Amino acid sequence: MRENRSADPWSAFLAPSGRNDGVRPPGASPAGEAGIAGYIEPGAEDACRRVLAQLRAAGGPMSLEQIHHATRLGLLEVADAVDALRERGMVAVEREIDEVVRLTGE
Repeated sequence: MRENRSADPWSAFLAPSGRNDGVRPPGASPAGEAGIAGYIEPGAEDACRRVLAQLRAAGGPMSLEQIHHATRLGLLEVADAVDALRERGMVAVEREIDEVVRLTGE
């Protein structure tokens, strides 16, 4: 079992170092290849839209916990949505006291 040495589990989840790139979840496509017929996990796009809407409404950065409470999404849903949005370049995750999510210049 892998030990998480960080006091902040979100750091390890959102920006893991040394992630095993050879292992992908079932159905995931390798980097640079199209997914299976544009498959998007059910609810993932809705979670992304809700996170973006909340960040726009807030007018500034929010912590993952704040987004979780404001959107009523689960913590893992928020983390997955933020990770997907970060990969698309729509948000940035920065480390202050807690990790905060801020919109980038879409």
